[in-house]
Amino acid sequence: MKLLLVAVVIHVLFLLSIFYIHFQSPILEGLPDGEEHDQPPADRLVLFVSDGLRAESFLKYNLKRTSFLRSILLERGVFGISSTRVPTESRPGHAALLGGVYEDPSAVFRGWKENPVEFDSVLNRSSISYCWGSPDIVHMFSRGATPGRVHVAAYDSADESFALSANTSLLDIWVFDRVRSFLSSEPTKRDVLSKKKVILFLHLLGLDTAGHVHKPHSELFTENLITVDRGIESIVEQVERATENDGRTAYIFTSDHGMTDQGSHGAGDPLETETPFLAWGAGINYWQGVNPGPDRSILEMDDKTIPVHHIHQADAAPLMAALLGISVPKNSLGKLPRSFLNVSEEYAAWSMRNNANQLLAQYNRWQRESESKMLQWLTSTKQTSFKVLIEALQKEIEDAVSRKQYSDVQSLCKMLMDTTLTAIEYFQSYYKPHLFLALTLTMFGWLLLLAKDTFAPTAGRIFAVSRSVALAAILFATIIVIFNVAQNTPKVVVLYFVVPIVLWGYIGSYWREYAPLLRGKAVLYFMGFVIATEALVLAFMDRRLLAPLLWVHCLLVIKPLLKGNALNASSRWMLVRWVACNVLLSGFFVLPTIGRDSSNVLLLCTSILAWTVTNLVVVNGTKHSSLYKGFVGVVQLLQATNYLLVIYYIETSQAIPQWSRWLCWVFSALGMLAPFFSTISIADRILALFSGLSGPYMMLSLSYEPLFLLCFCYTLYLWMAVENTICNRETKLEQLNFRTQQQAEGTITFNHTRRTFGFMLFLLASFFGTGNLATVSSFDPNWVRCFVSTFSPFTMMALIVLKLLIPVVLLICVLKAMVIVTSVQKTKMFNLTLIVCDWMCLNFFFLVRNEGSWMEIGSSISHFVILECTTIVVMMMYELARIVTEVSFRSKPLRTQQTLDQDLVLFLCIV
Repeated sequence: MKLLLVAVVIHVLFLLSIFYIHFQSPILEGLPDGEEHDQPPADRLVLFVSDGLRAESFLKYNLKRTSFLRSILLERGVFGISSTRVPTESRPGHAALLGGVYEDPSAVFRGWKENPVEFDSVLNRSSISYCWGSPDIVHMFSRGATPGRVHVAAYDSADESFALSANTSLLDIWVFDRVRSFLSSEPTKRDVLSKKKVILFLHLLGLDTAGHVHKPHSELFTENLITVDRGIESIVEQVERATENDGRTAYIFTSDHGMTDQGSHGAGDPLETETPFLAWGAGINYWQGVNPGPDRSILEMDDKTIPVHHIHQADAAPLMAALLGISVPKNSLGKLPRSFLNVSEEYAAWSMRNNANQLLAQYNRWQRESESKMLQWLTSTKQTSFKVLIEALQKEIEDAVSRKQYSDVQSLCKMLMDTTLTAIEYFQSYYKPHLFLALTLTMFGWLLLLAKDTFAPTAGRIFAVSRSVALAAILFATIIVIFNVAQNTPKVVVLYFVVPIVLWGYIGSYWREYAPLLRGKAVLYFMGFVIATEALVLAFMDRRLLAPLLWVHCLLVIKPLLKGNALNASSRWMLVRWVACNVLLSGFFVLPTIGRDSSNVLLLCTSILAWTVTNLVVVNGTKHSSLYKGFVGVVQLLQATNYLLVIYYIETSQAIPQWSRWLCWVFSALGMLAPFFSTISIADRILALFSGLSGPYMMLSLSYEPLFLLCFCYTLYLWMAVENTICNRETKLEQLNFRTQQQAEGTITFNHTRRTFGFMLFLLASFFGTGNLATVSSFDPNWVRCFVSTFSPFTMMALIVLKLLIPVVLLICVLKAMVIVTSVQKTKMFNLTLIVCDWMCLNFFFLVRNEGSWMEIGSSISHFVILECTTIVVMMMYELARIVTEVSFRSKPLRTQQTLDQDLVLFLCIV
């Protein structure tokens, strides 16, 4: 009971630690508002954001597809490449464009769809702003904004169709129509366009949807791009008419992220991170007036050499603030690109200083919190250097302003912004090294505690407690608490510092109990354990390593099988199949992972036919009534026919009928209920589970995934059979059922450890056999094409998670059978699994990332969280598996050894 309590506390603290270290919101509340200018170069700004348009697609064919924007660039605009920071997704991109903030890391747990902390934006800084577009984007800027300042209009999320037959241009046409109607009304001209500091924001989602569905090189993508160009032209003309060409309107056209040739985004490929940035109108420079500098590239067009400016996406927010004379969003980390502005040196100096002061406000907050600590003599040298340098730059800027040396002001402000950004980053990661050390010591202490309980039982023996060590630990913990309280250290950080002291103090007090773990044999065993576990860690990084690990596991299983009496013909045949299946299964780990644009119709159709034949053979081998067999056979054939029809509709670019989708739901439900009609015999129930869950898995597949599942299932079945032969040479697998009670062994042996590593290896295989772990973080609507067509994120994610969990559920049910077959204590098995998972988890603790692509961040978190929770999840699913394996509408065994062997031979032949 004590160990269970310690386990819960340690794992909860360790799990929550990554959120405190990596995913604390960097957004500061209560920052002061910046200054505003009453004579800005522009009165209004129109922002066009074409979602998913990469720079390469915009510049392709010499901009011939976007004739209006091309003319703007040649005649009066300035062009740049905006570098986005990963994750290159819609929400983070718009947060950077309009708020100057790189996505709040804590938003990763909400799919970037909600604001964990409300952030400021240029829309909220304006006098009034109007937004049109996707509900996921425009609404996030209205939440937390000053009431009555940000007005939004969005279409229904159900209109965001990913069907191949959908016209993606309709989303952009909807926006353009609403904006034209808005601009044509007299109240708009009188009450909105006549004001200063007005922003009109048009979010154009069509190209993103077209890229996902039809890919960026398709004709439909080009048609959508032409629609966007014509729509922008009509809006610009209408704005100019409504404002009587007063020359006080600035325009910006850009994108939130790019896209790969396969229609994906989220990662850091240049096609995903480089977006076009075209600006023109009031306050904007014309490219002919800008000399190409060393940091600019060149664009050749119509015998003209056009400089291309390179900016960061967050720099757009201070640029828009400078054009309208408004304060920079409070938490912005962007720097004003001076070369874009066509303003006086005095106004440019004010804009740069306004930007620098906004960054200084953030730095000053961090600095004040640091200086509020009682023990100032512990301030780091780096922190002091930042303060001295920033104060010196501030003084020089004041002197330059007083002398009206505005060029010098701009240069000094740029230096000040660079220094301030570095200092802010330093403060945001202040406690990270200390927490890494404390939590590493905690995990090592816990692993030692767990190893002692598992491998060095001391029942009946009494050891004296080392009181001196216990008192020293208490004294040291007290000093640490007092010191950190005096430093105003956050309470949760103090807790993380104290836990390892208490844990190691306890271990030191009972050090005699841990002496057996330091003997030569135990040390060698530990080294082998570490090597094997690190191999599993490397397999998480590179799935191809699972292939050689499977071969090693295959040989380790064969070794005890060859001991004792010579193998009979049946055992030799089983041994051949075991080796063959491991070789086949290992082949899947060298194939390309299933991701976006991975559809392979030939492999998918082959998989459907293979599973259909297998399922028919399995049900035919049972002793059900002919009526039941006939019903199941018809269902299997109808399921295959329906899915083949779905594939036909997709390949011919036809809409999938609704009745076909309903049949997919019905067949999936029937497949999940099918196992309950078999007996609780281990052989019958496991094969019924394999057969029943194959249906929904096939319908969520694009390529070779069902073939992987087929091979995976048969390998698991053979693993059970081989282990049963090793442990129960006289008892056949068909004679055991899920309610069988056997005498469990008390001590841990090498075979128990081997089976634990085998379980972990198959668990990794279930995750990475087709690359499905990454699919949770890299969404593709094609995976759920059989079930839904409109954008429904919760349903889609639930279906994708179901596909990911099906192999895991099957493995857990096999694990339950293995406990019965091998007569191992369930608690000892879970202890071994916990040790393996925690050691792997310690590795991934140092690999968690809060920067990078959505997939990289999500994968690093997934690796850590999955391993941290694996034992708990396995224990929960193990108990849940009792329902799946022990509940049955039949009790009489339904299979014979002869028919079972025939089925297994055919199963292997199909693979």
